[in-house]
Amino acid sequence: MRKLQFLLAFALPSLILGMWAIPASAAPAPVTYLNANFGPPNDSGIGFYRSSGTIQFQSATASVTAKAKNSQVEFSAYANNDAYETSSGFSSYDVGTVNAGPGSMNGLSVSPRTLLLSGSAHFAMNLWFDSNQDGEYFVWDQNQFASLGGDVYGIGPSGNGPVSIDATTPLFLIGPGGAGGCNGSYVATLAFINAGGCSLTIPPNTSVARWVGIDIANGMQGSGSAAL
Repeated sequence: MRKLQFLLAFALPSLILGMWAIPASAAPAPVTYLNANFGPPNDSGIGFYRSSGTIQFQSATASVTAKAKNSQVEFSAYANNDAYETSSGFSSYDVGTVNAGPGSMNGLSVSPRTLLLSGSAHFAMNLWFDSNQDGEYFVWDQNQFASLGGDVYGIGPSGNGPVSIDATTPLFLIGPGGAGGCNGSYVATLAFINAGGCSLTIPPNTSVARWVGIDIANGMQGSGSAAL
């Protein structure tokens, strides 16, 4: 199995050679935390951070920024052959509930007001599942990711424009220890989850968070900025 990279799409899209500017009308995005992948990993194997204020990291080969005001958010990421994954974005907690009968969440979409991408940077949306139902997504040590803590995250679609997850969108699910997040399997859809197909790892009435951001794989070149 390929090396696990948190928040990195399971299959990277083709190299983005041009530059896109996509204006789109969209409701302001609620922001629970700003997030960034940056620099060397900790004991968890990644360097992933959250903040309720501005995020800003910079090195000779990479930089990330993210800031939010009211319910609007702006973020950017740049990398030039950096040794580590680089991403910038935000998370919105408790956007729905899965495996909950008729009220189950069946999809989400995100359409940025503006989006600029170049090189290998891509715009992505992932889902996080509060599988242990403790009211928190993952375990954090002073706002640095420490472990999944019994929760599951799902790598969703990515590209160079608006992205959507519907009931049939394949999600690459990771559970504690890197195991498949759907009863040991790695791929499932919201339809399958809501039918109870992943009930051992995503039990009934599991709350969901979404992560939205710009991601650049380690060793790649690219840059991007977005406003929602």
